[in-house]
Amino acid sequence: MGRLQKAFLVLAAGLSGLVLVAGAAGKTTTTAKVRSVQGPIEALALDGSRIAYDVGYTTARANNRVLVWDVRTGKTTRVSGKKTAAADNSSTGAGVFDLAIAGSRVAWMVNLGGNLEGDDYLFTSTLTKPKERQLASDIRYGDNCPGRSQALCAGQWLGGLVGSGNLIALNRWTTDNNGTPTDGELDVLSGTQLTQVATGTDTVEAASADRGRVAVLRLDGTVGLYSAAGTLLRTVSPPSAVSVAWSGHALVVLTKARTLELYYSPSGGDPARTCPVHGQELGNLDVQGNIAIYSAGPLVHALNLGSCKDHVVGKLSRGDVALAHIDSAGLAYAGNKTLVFVPFKRVVAAVGG
Repeated sequence: MGRLQKAFLVLAAGLSGLVLVAGAAGKTTTTAKVRSVQGPIEALALDGSRIAYDVGYTTARANNRVLVWDVRTGKTTRVSGKKTAAADNSSTGAGVFDLAIAGSRVAWMVNLGGNLEGDDYLFTSTLTKPKERQLASDIRYGDNCPGRSQALCAGQWLGGLVGSGNLIALNRWTTDNNGTPTDGELDVLSGTQLTQVATGTDTVEAASADRGRVAVLRLDGTVGLYSAAGTLLRTVSPPSAVSVAWSGHALVVLTKARTLELYYSPSGGDPARTCPVHGQELGNLDVQGNIAIYSAGPLVHALNLGSCKDHVVGKLSRGDVALAHIDSAGLAYAGNKTLVFVPFKRVVAAVGG
């Protein structure tokens, strides 16, 4: 067992008395699990019981790596290779900035940059035969165009990487000398090929995927819901969208008014329900079934979309929650060098199903 496969630790005090134990491989457990890693966790994705995460550069281990932890079996698989290992080596680049997992397929994006350019790369691998493959790359230039900076960058971009089930989707777009998008496209990953399914700046930028659908949070604040074939199924115009998440039949929008707005598909234009949210520095919105999650500083909240009942279901003892996702197996969240998994039953018990 390697350093990244240490025995599960005892969870910090914020999880209200949960004791962390390592369950037998293959058995369902209602206890939370914590993994301590040697570098910062820079990207996170979740599909079922599989958690994909990126561990960044440290002086002790000078390479970046993308791993998948199956919390059901306890197995951890490294899927990245030599090119991703150097992801944190450029002067202004963002490293691994996007990550998606869908079944046994994993995809991630790397950004490298200097003061005058930004370069994006798309990689993919499978869990059954882990091998890093570069599928696409885009580049833009400008007098003040470092890394992922939008201002004054002219050229091509990659972003909006989302995945769930058997679907991985992403965006490509172009900006002019002012950093304004001039065109765009929504692509899906078919094997080792990218297939363009929809075009236009309205397809940018994908934010969430589930059950063969992709939710796009557009530059004008509207939300478009697309099929995997690129058909626009619905458009929603929330008053002040910050982020959006999609799960099966429910579209959830976090607004600047500090609310979650729930839209059922294919209902009318008004939200079916509006729930207040709590805390500062809100982010990491995600949804599974009737439960939404979001982070607020060091806390992760779960919210029942039927009753609006809100409860803290996760807490980091040091630092803020940087990343969080929920799926059918449970909740995964991370901050700095700590990765936590909370089984879905625990989340449901906190706010009701």
